[in-house]
Amino acid sequence: MNSDTSDSFSGYSICKLSDNWSLDLAELKLRLRSAPDAALLKPLGIEAVALGPNALDQLPELAARFAASSGHSPIAVLTDSVAKRRGNTDLMSAVEQRLEGVREIRRAVLQGEELRVHADRETIDRAADLVAGASCIVTVGSGTMADIGKAVSAARGGMPHIVVQTATSVNGFADDQSVLLLDGVKRTTPTRYPDALIADAETLVGAPALLNLAGVGDLLAMFTAPADWVLAAELRMADSFAPTAVAMVRAHGDSVLKAAPRLTAGDPSAATLVAKALTLSGISMGIAGTTAPASGMEHTVSHLIEMAMNKRGLVAAFHGAQVGVSTIVSALLWDKVQIHLRTEEHPRFLYPRADAMEQRVRAAFAELDPSGAMADECWRLYSRKLERWAANRLHVAARDWNELTAKVAPLLSRPRDLVESMASAGAPTRFSRLQPPVEPDLVRWALENCHLMRDRFTVADLAFFLGIWSKAHVDDLLADASTLGGGL
Repeated sequence: MNSDTSDSFSGYSICKLSDNWSLDLAELKLRLRSAPDAALLKPLGIEAVALGPNALDQLPELAARFAASSGHSPIAVLTDSVAKRRGNTDLMSAVEQRLEGVREIRRAVLQGEELRVHADRETIDRAADLVAGASCIVTVGSGTMADIGKAVSAARGGMPHIVVQTATSVNGFADDQSVLLLDGVKRTTPTRYPDALIADAETLVGAPALLNLAGVGDLLAMFTAPADWVLAAELRMADSFAPTAVAMVRAHGDSVLKAAPRLTAGDPSAATLVAKALTLSGISMGIAGTTAPASGMEHTVSHLIEMAMNKRGLVAAFHGAQVGVSTIVSALLWDKVQIHLRTEEHPRFLYPRADAMEQRVRAAFAELDPSGAMADECWRLYSRKLERWAANRLHVAARDWNELTAKVAPLLSRPRDLVESMASAGAPTRFSRLQPPVEPDLVRWALENCHLMRDRFTVADLAFFLGIWSKAHVDDLLADASTLGGGL
């Protein structure tokens, strides 16, 4: 996996931002405006990013800046009941001490089962009530809290919002979307960029090692998800593909993997570098107007596992950790699909009837949610994908598959390399080594049905329409993954 400071990527130049701790948004915005695909990119809405040692000290200035337009209303500090440390001190106390000279403070604490909250409608409504009348929201927490804070900020008409990131756990701190639980289904929903993000090194290194490594797992998707996006665009199953959104993160891939082993040792520079890559990944989704630069098949597998665990009243492993393990399997499926396309001179595709696929979707989710609400939500979006697939039948038949696989190849990494990189960092590479582990039958179910969850087209859809994505194919894929140290 080579990530030089400049490289060629689908005809575009990869201009790597430096690996130091800072993130110059002015420089980034200038590069985005001058990018060859600038017309495809949406405006970058985040106004400030503070990264590195003592970044929390910038909170008073940022809070004063963004609360200024709201008179003397208090600042709402939105968080959950999970204990948070900054070195040897309580993080919440450190946050509030820095805000005391700015405004009156109102702490808004969300309670959840086993201390973990869900970003569902009820929780967001409760949080919106807690911050009502505030001049600014300061959200303190990891990924789910950031998603809730962004949703509440949007619901409150764009209430100014600062995120204090507490772990290098996911890439969703710096984008304008939130992963919400709607009718039991994980859905990425447009919300609002935070106005500012603080990733304080002294705070990040105090997070549990597995939570920090989960962010590396989330970033591992950069080695498969963009290939899914190219595939969808080439088959007219996506409206656009923006190489710059991919390149700005992919250029830092090697640096992230090299820094990952130092995360468990509490290295502040490693934590900050990973936080920077996560921030860029979040920004890439925002400017692309879709999570596709960082979310493909591997994320749908993780989402299905989380949905199933949630329905069973169980706490799932960290999202990013599941994504990391799922990325290995996704990379293996890409290998199998490419081999199939090379050996079949004229690939044959399935174009199933809508009524048959609706029955399949409903059967896939019936046991998980007998009410049918989950199946309704999944079919609502999958039916769009199916209609588009049928409408593009002639285009698919005319594709030069050698050309397409050549375009995809630079975006993929060898599954063995992914396993070795994650293992060297101390991150799980098998579903059975997640905490808690995922039962084999649940893994098989999630893999077999991941393409039925939403309207995004991924390699799993292509495998299904090629007729090579059945229970037996899933078992073969997991067996191959096991030989590499991944899979079950």
